[in-house]
Amino acid sequence: MSRNRSQGPSLFGNPILHPLNVILILNCFVFFLQYFANQQLIFRFGLTPDFVLSGEVWQVFTYGFLHAVDLIPFHLLVNMYGMYMLGSNIIPIIGKSKFTILYFASQIGAGIFVVLSAYLNLMLGGGIPVLESMTTQTIGASGALFGLLALFGLFYPNAELLLFIFPVKAKNAVWVSLIIGYLISQFGNGAISNTCHLGGALTALALVKLFPKHFLPSTIPYLPGLEWEEPNQREIQSQAKPKMTPVEDLFLDQKKFNESVLKQIDSKKDVSSVISYLEPLQVQNANICPPSTYNTEDPICLRCEWLPNCALRRAKG
Repeated sequence: MSRNRSQGPSLFGNPILHPLNVILILNCFVFFLQYFANQQLIFRFGLTPDFVLSGEVWQVFTYGFLHAVDLIPFHLLVNMYGMYMLGSNIIPIIGKSKFTILYFASQIGAGIFVVLSAYLNLMLGGGIPVLESMTTQTIGASGALFGLLALFGLFYPNAELLLFIFPVKAKNAVWVSLIIGYLISQFGNGAISNTCHLGGALTALALVKLFPKHFLPSTIPYLPGLEWEEPNQREIQSQAKPKMTPVEDLFLDQKKFNESVLKQIDSKKDVSSVISYLEPLQVQNANICPPSTYNTEDPICLRCEWLPNCALRRAKG
């Protein structure tokens, strides 16, 4: 932690009250409490579909702050690292408030998805392995994390992320993670709530679909390291000439006025008539160019509001 006198205390380069740090601190604080009341906290605040349907509805939210307490807090570290890395790239795009809404909405949506999955499994007889059980406890912030991962995949589809040891395009990261998770659950011994992960991702995608103006801005900041992702598109952009606004569009009225003045000058038969015509058109305090630069065919002269002044000076000789 560092302290900036003008900005107050900070953590990882962000103020303490930055959403990323608030979420991180809350999860770490709850994890610390779990050392003293691990099972009691999980029993009361972990997500158990049977308990939720019996009235303990807060569990669809509170489960996201609990993590497995092991000698090495791997569960907590992975989730918080992913939250911080993804959030650091998402917040500059949608802002702190919308990030916070999306994070906790994904957490709640994932929890509700787990409960619905368990209830569906119960209605179908309870023997479907890919669905949740009414008595299974779910804990961890990975539901919210998958919501961030889904949104990141929309913003930077060609960014490469490492899943375990495999590089995967961000646009495919959610679905590849789910496939790997289901395989581990079915053929391994991993306690992974794939339903929770899927629910978090679907919740984030639903928010984007329902509120595209809020979560899909027209411009996405450049992400360092992606300059090689779409070479064809870069070549097209580099070859495309920038659109230039024609000078005529900017000074069209002045150009037409000056052309009219020159036509009137040409129509006069003597110098005195030219002088009489030009004198009322003079611009006061005009800083006109030297006589040698006056040229009625010069595009700059044709667009200059002081052309009548130069024309009068030439007429007087």
